[in-house]
Amino acid sequence: MGLKNCPECGKIFVDSPAGMCPACVEQEERDEIKIVDFLRESGNAASIEEIHEATGVKERTILHMMRKGRFMGDFEISYACEACGAPIVEGRVCAACSKNIINQMKQSAEKEAQKSLEFKKAGRMYSNLEKK
Repeated sequence: MGLKNCPECGKIFVDSPAGMCPACVEQEERDEIKIVDFLRESGNAASIEEIHEATGVKERTILHMMRKGRFMGDFEISYACEACGAPIVEGRVCAACSKNIINQMKQSAEKEAQKSLEFKKAGRMYSNLEKK
């Protein structure tokens, strides 16, 4: 275990599995309690923006906690699709954007297949086998 800079506060600390200094780990645990209490009061559903406004916890921190699986249970936290900004509760993109990405990939694959076929047709060499 070596020394690292804490990604949250920048202080030097002895590397740990948490990846943050002890003070920031404690703060994250306090933030988690705030968020869980807010979610229970709000009916187990809220957006990241609503959580941020109500608790004061940074949106980046909330997303980080979600990715680490800190909010297991019946909580439904919505956040923005990375492509269009629509609210989603899982994944990185919404269903519509996912479908759009798949369609674009199919079209690209079809174009590549068509180019390959045209190249094969154009690349044929014909010769006269009859010698005079």
